[in-house]
Amino acid sequence: MQRRILAISAVVLLLSAAAIWLWWPGPESKGALAFCWRAGALMAAAWLAFNDVQRLPGWILLAGPVVLIVAARWPRLVITLIPLLILWAILRKVLGGR
Repeated sequence: MQRRILAISAVVLLLSAAAIWLWWPGPESKGALAFCWRAGALMAAAWLAFNDVQRLPGWILLAGPVVLIVAARWPRLVITLIPLLILWAILRKVLGGR
């Protein structure tokens, strides 16, 4: 059911953006237009990725916000960690880990 809600939300937001763009052009509708385009695109991407997201482990949902906060606070740390994570993933695969 949630996937249908995402699809309906995406379609409604994108159609709203198209309607605003066609019938209410002007600087006063610029914020609503930007919101509808961006939120509609985000909902469409979430709809497309829904099945893949369902298979993710639960710890990723907790680690995601933490990583975003660390990236916002210390961007150089993230740039350093990316090659280390890639190396860890390769070694794990080569050495026969799960």
